[in-house]
Amino acid sequence: MRHYWVDHITVTEPGRQATARKAVGWAEDHFADHFPGNPVLPGVYIVEGMAQAAGALLGRASDWEDFALMVSVDRARFSSFVRPGEVVEYRIEVEDQVVDMARVIGVASVGDRRVAQVRLSFQIRPLATMIPEPYRATWIHTLGLLFDKDLGKEPLPGA
Repeated sequence: MRHYWVDHITVTEPGRQATARKAVGWAEDHFADHFPGNPVLPGVYIVEGMAQAAGALLGRASDWEDFALMVSVDRARFSSFVRPGEVVEYRIEVEDQVVDMARVIGVASVGDRRVAQVRLSFQIRPLATMIPEPYRATWIHTLGLLFDKDLGKEPLPGA
């Protein structure tokens, strides 16, 4: 991922539920154009934050042996704006999962105010088929930073 729309992830029930947070900062580039004089976090970034949190939850359930590839966005609904200075909380719940497919419900809130809800579907694939070997350690290390813990994988060279 080049853009991270999650700052921290907490798995509240492994393989079933997680919460994630994103502090929205004034320095983010998209506020210059979205919208001048009325800065609003684009809805697509809110959905992407929920997708990133869900993908991490699904990957963590297999101890990173699997990769969750988002394949569909359904029923996205937006009910309020997210502005700079606010903290978005994503609540992710696995609605259904079979061997190679999963569907989750994501709800985004700022405090007590719901801002969005979405249903996302993922195909579950072996990690080795999705992340080339030279990039795997960095990818897993980055996820470890989001979870604030060591994910039990080999350290990065020179770390």
